[in-house]
Amino acid sequence: MHNVPYLTHMAGTGLHVIIELTLLRSTLPVHTACAYPEHVRRICETRPSTFFTLKLKMTQDLKALVHFPKEYFEGLQAICRHGYEDYLGQREKDVKDAFESFVFCGETDSTLRVLAVGASDGILDIPIIDTLDSKYRSVLYTVVEPVESQVHEFSALVKSKRERGLWMSTNFDFQLTTIEEFLSKTKTRKELGGFDIIHLQHSAYHLPESVIVELYGQLNKGGMLFTMLVVGAWENNYLRISNIIPDSMLLKFAGSSTLRDTLYRRIPDVKIQTKYRKMRFKADECFKEESKDGNLIVNFLVQLHDFRKTAPPEVVNNYMKYLRECCEELNGELYIPADDEDIVVIKQ
Repeated sequence: MHNVPYLTHMAGTGLHVIIELTLLRSTLPVHTACAYPEHVRRICETRPSTFFTLKLKMTQDLKALVHFPKEYFEGLQAICRHGYEDYLGQREKDVKDAFESFVFCGETDSTLRVLAVGASDGILDIPIIDTLDSKYRSVLYTVVEPVESQVHEFSALVKSKRERGLWMSTNFDFQLTTIEEFLSKTKTRKELGGFDIIHLQHSAYHLPESVIVELYGQLNKGGMLFTMLVVGAWENNYLRISNIIPDSMLLKFAGSSTLRDTLYRRIPDVKIQTKYRKMRFKADECFKEESKDGNLIVNFLVQLHDFRKTAPPEVVNNYMKYLRECCEELNGELYIPADDEDIVVIKQ
């Protein structure tokens, strides 16, 4: 067992994670051993009165937010502006601890190979690169990102760091593509020797189970798979909306609990280590219909573009009631719990 400061979960212990879905003053335990989102649909069929039963119709007006990169990142930035950024210091410390504790199994003079999946503009990668660049003599940092503007911003970040004499031990390989397309070149990747570290920081939500399993397969022995996803109330929110939006627009993973379940089911004898962080952001703007930031945040929470304008009014009203019930009140202000969790898997 590597000395990583994370709580450890063991497959085969009989310990099961329970998610509590808060549904208009009703709670229903959902066992994560069932697949997401099939288990939500199955329970809905047997307990329709418990669920928010209004289903959105597939229309040309209803669009998944992931297809609007500009609005997607604006939503994330709005969340940060409303208090989320106050917690980023603890996240940075946790990430540095995890990567500092990683034990490289390669030869002393060999290059550490890193794959960053969906790295966006590189801001979340800074503590990772800082840690690895100072620890190893040679790092090859492959970035797979399908949005061109984000690749340009990441490249600019690298340039600015190097102008200050930083990140000089790290070579960057930017791949403007999806991870599915990147992995289709499996033979080429294996000839290069696989990867020692693969990380996905809030980017696994849209990936099929098969891709997560294949990423694990791309690791060298002793390599680390590191993911960061929402957990708790925010994950429950994604499970909630799975019952009211078309299946084609669902996230593949609602959060950390659903990803952990996949790892346990798909990877024999896997050992998982986690780090949980309590986080939150202000929600008052979400309940102001004309608020730009409020609408950006709501769009991000439901992962739909222009949710208030394109969804049926009754669906919007019911979701906003649900969101209000999820909020915590502190000093006269509303907050949405936004806990997240790191998952570390070391390939045996």
